[in-house]
Amino acid sequence: MLFEETMKGSVKVDIPGIGRALKDAGHLKLEPLCVYESDVRPIKGKPFGEVDRCIAKAVLMCAQGLESLLYVGHDARSGLCPGGQSWVGLTEVAEGLKYFISTGSPSFRHGEAEFLKRDPETVTRSKAFVGRIRPPENYLCLTPCDRYQEDDGVPRAILLFAEAEQLRNLLTLHHFGTTDVFTSTSAPWGPSCTSFLTYPAGLASNCPDQALIIGPVDPTGNSWMPPNLMSLGLKVKDAERMVGDLPSSFLTKRSQVAFPDGR
Repeated sequence: MLFEETMKGSVKVDIPGIGRALKDAGHLKLEPLCVYESDVRPIKGKPFGEVDRCIAKAVLMCAQGLESLLYVGHDARSGLCPGGQSWVGLTEVAEGLKYFISTGSPSFRHGEAEFLKRDPETVTRSKAFVGRIRPPENYLCLTPCDRYQEDDGVPRAILLFAEAEQLRNLLTLHHFGTTDVFTSTSAPWGPSCTSFLTYPAGLASNCPDQALIIGPVDPTGNSWMPPNLMSLGLKVKDAERMVGDLPSSFLTKRSQVAFPDGR
């Protein structure tokens, strides 16, 4: 059973079971991850900043099996890039960042620029569309689904890393159970950490609740992100639905179409 009613009527979610089912059905090579919020600082694991300055790179390392538990919070954000801290709701975005993301300014970082937006005003307007990014409930945590335990905290999202064929199949499985053709998937603007954590976990106020998040759309991570890999962030409820649909879907009934020649 992937979920069951508890004595109090709330739903107990089998995160390890969901992760196993999606990994097996999707032929995924990397570990499915659970993004959750915890009231208490995890005893085990490491703060993201002890693994890498880039939150997103540390996330990938967890999926690769190099880290077992990562977390970030107001008292566990040392060593992280300022932008990443703001995108998980822990600090305000630096005013000069709009120049760095776009065309640069001599007054900020000596004119360094990423040229990811046409101009600073476009950055400002795009950020406004994102809405408020709330801070996590004390700690935002990440662990492989098979390591998650019910008492760890409140699960917010499942994060998958998939190659092109795998992602096509997972997205088709999603559309198997929804009539929302256009707005149930999204590849929103933002750094890689937003695709991996912020948007799927519901930290951004304007991110549509029904949207599966495809990413990343940030080439600054290309130096560490494999060229054939994409991410898919799912709300837990959507991951549950997709697993429940597996027996009736093409992935079970026509697996040779999903993965020709068993590949």
